[in-house]
Amino acid sequence: FFSCHDVRRHGLITIKRARWVIFISICLWSGIFSSYAVFYTAPTPLSCTIADLAEYFFAYIGLAILLLGTIGNIINVISFARLESLKTLASSLFLLTSFIGSQCVLITGLLTRVIRGFTRIDPVYASVGLCKARWMIRTTAGAVSLTCICLAAIDRYFFSCHDVRRHGLITIKRARWVIFISICLWSGIFSSYAVFYTAPTSLSCTIADPIFAYLVSYFNLFHYSILPLSVLSIFCMLTWHNLGQQPATYLRGGVRLYDQVTRMLIAQSVGILITSFPNMIWQIYSVSSQSTRKSSLRLAQENLINTICVLIGFSTHAITFYVYLFASSTFRKNVKEMLLRNRQIQPLSNVDIFKITITKPDQRATSAIS
Repeated sequence: FFSCHDVRRHGLITIKRARWVIFISICLWSGIFSSYAVFYTAPTPLSCTIADLAEYFFAYIGLAILLLGTIGNIINVISFARLESLKTLASSLFLLTSFIGSQCVLITGLLTRVIRGFTRIDPVYASVGLCKARWMIRTTAGAVSLTCICLAAIDRYFFSCHDVRRHGLITIKRARWVIFISICLWSGIFSSYAVFYTAPTSLSCTIADPIFAYLVSYFNLFHYSILPLSVLSIFCMLTWHNLGQQPATYLRGGVRLYDQVTRMLIAQSVGILITSFPNMIWQIYSVSSQSTRKSSLRLAQENLINTICVLIGFSTHAITFYVYLFASSTFRKNVKEMLLRNRQIQPLSNVDIFKITITKPDQRATSAIS
C-alpha cells in the first residue's frame, strides 16, 4: 500500500489497526491449532500399566496354554495313531489332522508372543520372512484344523443317521482327499498373507496395503468365527437329535471307542463354541470401530481386551485332550494304558519256568520255580 501512487492507500494500515490484526491472527490460529492439544497426547502412566499387563498375560498365561496344549496335542496324536479301532474311522483321520494343525497354531502363533511377553522383543520383528511365514502358516493351520473338526462333525452326523447308506458316505480314502484339498485350498488363499504382511518399521509386522487390511478383517471374522461355529452348531444339534431317537450306547457312554468318538466330538464342539465366542464378539467390535478416533488410554484398554480374547482363542487349540478326558471314560482308560504300559510288570511265560535242584545234607529234592 505504501508503494502505491494513490496517496490515500498509504494510511490504510495504521498502527492501531496493525495491533488489532496481530491480536486477531493470534487468537484465530490459537483456536484452530488448539485441536492439536486434544488429539496429540503422550502415553499416560495408566495406559503404560495396561500395556504392561497385556504383555504379562501373554508371558505367563500364554506359556501355560502353550505347554498344556503341546502335551495334550502330542498325546492325542499318539493315541489316535496307535489305536487300531480308530484307524477305520474317517472322523479319526480328520481329528488327527486337526491336532497337528492346532499344534502348528500354538508354535507359530503363540510361541513368539510368549517370548515377547518375557523379553519385550518379538522375534517376528527381526525378520520380514519370519513375519510373512508366521501369519501364513498360523492362519492356514488354524483354518485346516477347524475345517477338519467340522468335517469330523459331519461324518459323525452321517454315522448317526437311521439310513445305513449314509454311514459310508465319507470313507477313509475320501477323507484323505478332502484333507489334501483343504490344505491346498487354505494354503492358496492365505499365501496372500505372505505377500501383504511386511515389516514397514523395525517394530511392526502388519499388512502394508490398507485396502487388503480392511478386507482381511471381514474375511477373518467369516472364516474363523461365523462359518465354523455355524457348521459345528448345526451338525452337533442334528447328531444329538439322531442319537436321542435311537436306543444306542452313545448317550449311555458305550464301551466301544468309536461310539465314544461321537461323544468326544460333541464335547469338543461345545468347547470350541465357548472359547471362540469371545473372539468373535471382539472381531465384530474391531470391524465396526475401525474408523473411530481413539485416545491412547482407550487403545491400551482395547489391547488388553484383545489379549484376553486372543488367549481364549488360542485355548481352542489347547484344550482338546482335556475335553476328551472329561467326556469319555474309554478314552481315559486308553490313555492310562498307553502311559503306564511300560511300567507294568509282565508275567513270566511258560518258557521261563524251569527246574532247579536243591541239595540238602540229608536229602535231595527237585522243585519247579518260576
